Amino acid sequence: MTEPYALIAECEREQLHRVQAIQPWGCLIGGHPSSPIICYASANLQEWTDWLPEAILGRSVVDLLPGFMPCDDIQASLKMGEPWVLAGGEKRFYADLLSGPQGTLDALLSCTEESWLIELERSLPPDQRTAAYRPVPHQLYRMPHAEDDWKAHCQYLVDEIRTALGFARVMIYRFREDGCGEVITESLEPGLPPYLGLRYPASDVPQIARRLYQLNSHRQIPDIHADPVPILSLNAGELADLSLSDLRAVSPIHLEYLNNMGVRASLSFPIQIKGELWGLIACHHSTPRYLPLPVRLRCAEMAQVFALAVIGYQSTRRLLDLSESDQDLAALMSALRLLEEQRGAGLIEIQAEGHGHLTDRTLGQALLALARASGAALVDRSLVITYGQTPAVADIRALVSWLKETTHQPIFVTDRLPQLFPDALAFAALASGMLAIRIYHEGSDRWFIWWRPEQPQTVYWAGDPRKSTLFDGQRQVLSPRSSFERWVELTAGQSEPWTDSDLLRAKRFRSLVLHDVNARLLGV
Repeated sequence: MTEPYALIAECEREQLHRVQAIQPWGCLIGGHPSSPIICYASANLQEWTDWLPEAILGRSVVDLLPGFMPCDDIQASLKMGEPWVLAGGEKRFYADLLSGPQGTLDALLSCTEESWLIELERSLPPDQRTAAYRPVPHQLYRMPHAEDDWKAHCQYLVDEIRTALGFARVMIYRFREDGCGEVITESLEPGLPPYLGLRYPASDVPQIARRLYQLNSHRQIPDIHADPVPILSLNAGELADLSLSDLRAVSPIHLEYLNNMGVRASLSFPIQIKGELWGLIACHHSTPRYLPLPVRLRCAEMAQVFALAVIGYQSTRRLLDLSESDQDLAALMSALRLLEEQRGAGLIEIQAEGHGHLTDRTLGQALLALARASGAALVDRSLVITYGQTPAVADIRALVSWLKETTHQPIFVTDRLPQLFPDALAFAALASGMLAIRIYHEGSDRWFIWWRPEQPQTVYWAGDPRKSTLFDGQRQVLSPRSSFERWVELTAGQSEPWTDSDLLRAKRFRSLVLHDVNARLLGV
């Protein structure tokens, strides 16, 4: 196994939710959902509450915190044999739950199928509460429509969060379809190097970490050099599930990664769209920085409101594109039907001229416009009709033969055709991207094919993505990369990517063609 893949595998094997330690910015007690009996306690509990962790293990949290109410009626729930607290759902925040050596403490209750947790942190000073509890800025509820509106909306968010939290750098980090991340917006202190436009390999945020981001509204690391605090268990060998813990200790690999970046403190807010992790709001600082829970929760709410803006913007762009595609589809279907009427032949069985070039330009223009392509072809049995810049007819026939052998799907798409079909290297400049639709009718396949030309791309990475891992010979372990200097990658043999909108247009076109074919068969 090569080193980059070995590091990814090592990261994925880390049971981050089973680390059995917390960061020292608070303390923790926990148990099982079925009972209020305390089965877990952090070793620093006495520093925060005056309770000896060994003394409270096995006691009921109902006796320890008489005013604590995880449900409407604790006693009734216990008498009925129901769970003391239900798994899942939103975490519950309790302001000023109790006082201890560190002052007044806030609490956060969470519960998974395996463990409930009560985490205690220092309460926000009274003079800071007005700012922390003020509502989310009204401007964040506005839905961007145009691209300029979208960029301004993103910039407003990162500027607002940096002002609220005081971090040196705040970024919107979006996950791309290939899994890597890209900084699409940032707000930073003067003098810091910009990260805007830089990409980060998918291995920088392993899948196991992404799953935890999906379960929590934020992740705070106030100081990467702080010593973790172990969790004690009532039953030897029993492990608490820390999936929903705010204080959960940090992976040593991630701590080293942040250290290599020159980051001492970080705070991240996931942006989820329809249950999927769309991106992160990432905050970095070069010195230790702790934010009280209410401040974090307010910014987490801002991130959730921003997710609504993402959905709204995507929906607006989709509606605009659908409106445009309706016009393109109508023009294309009209051209196809007109040709059929004029030539008295089948949908694709039309008179070709020369080497497959059709004299009617209306159909060609409509075909190219539908897929925003530079070349297109209609293939029916031995007949090949081309428009725009396309491979030679012999190459098109070879492509169709390859498609028949390699895919049974009605729609095929790639923006890296030469990687899949090596013979395409000969015409990569004209056709590095290909979208093909197959329609089976009357015993044969008919094809609509579009091509996009090679579009050499310049990608700016935060460090060489090929060096996402280093081998530390002294410790004999794999370590995350240490260089984040801008690294330029030039790519060839690929086209502008086909978007979800392009695929939607192709699916709708195929449905319309099938409808026409079936209508003729039925004599409608």
